[in-house]
Amino acid sequence: EVDRLGVVATGRIMPAPHPFYGYYGCAGGNLYAGTLDIHGKPNGKGVLYYLASGDCDVSSFSSDLKQTGPGVRFNRERDKAYALESGVQKEQIHVMSKALDRVGLDQPPVERHKGLIPSAFGYNKTRTEQVKAWYKYRSLANLSMTESCYGVNEYLPESIKGK
Repeated sequence: EVDRLGVVATGRIMPAPHPFYGYYGCAGGNLYAGTLDIHGKPNGKGVLYYLASGDCDVSSFSSDLKQTGPGVRFNRERDKAYALESGVQKEQIHVMSKALDRVGLDQPPVERHKGLIPSAFGYNKTRTEQVKAWYKYRSLANLSMTESCYGVNEYLPESIKGK
């Protein structure tokens, strides 16, 4: 059978799109790290870091950062955890391994709060030349250009990506 555009219908369902992983910065400095949709917005399992309090929520998120289903809120020091149900905080989970199992993590997310974010220091010609040299070296050595000269970003846990 041919549709109105002249494409032959095969009767097969298109496979699910490949998941994208990355970061979504929010107003006020909050950061989402996890699964993104094709528009770069949250869409699935991830971690929402609250800059002011230092807490973070691990759950499934919609594109407007509404939590769906079970999740866990970790405090600033990552030594306490609270059960979440669609974003509503419930009881404290006293055993950390149970909290981690609830959201499929191997370890609590890294800390992120105002005290850990470095101050802006403006333009620096030497730093700019060092960054250019880093990428020039990687290009000449046929190395991946996606490795940052600033190191690994640890805000997206590997277990979120299913690795």
